[in-house]
Amino acid sequence: MYNLKDWVLNYAAYNTLGQMENTASTDLAFKQDLQDNKLYINVLDDPGYITLEYVPKLNTVEDVKSAYWQDILLRLSVALTKIALGRIRGRFQQTNALWAQDAETMLSEGNDELKTLRETLRANASMILPID
Repeated sequence: MYNLKDWVLNYAAYNTLGQMENTASTDLAFKQDLQDNKLYINVLDDPGYITLEYVPKLNTVEDVKSAYWQDILLRLSVALTKIALGRIRGRFQQTNALWAQDAETMLSEGNDELKTLRETLRANASMILPID
């Protein structure tokens, strides 16, 4: 009886995954070969067209080629830098300095820019770009 609950939950999850696989395999049977980066598709009815969407995995910022995403990344990095700089400058107050720290200004500017950027991304999330 030891660990029976975990065994039952694992068995239920395994059966659920099997049902999902059976349901998906009736529509479009495929096998992905990760070693050779190939996708084998087996369909009973010969379809006229099959659309595949390739989403590349980007490892560095230099791999981003789209001007839109380069602009978004640049604006994001500036906003996050202002927030970090505002927090660093606001950590300590100098009483005898010849100048005043602008920590609150930098922090508020960074937060405003980040908020504007997130609103822009939310507004553009529902954009549909034509494929053809």
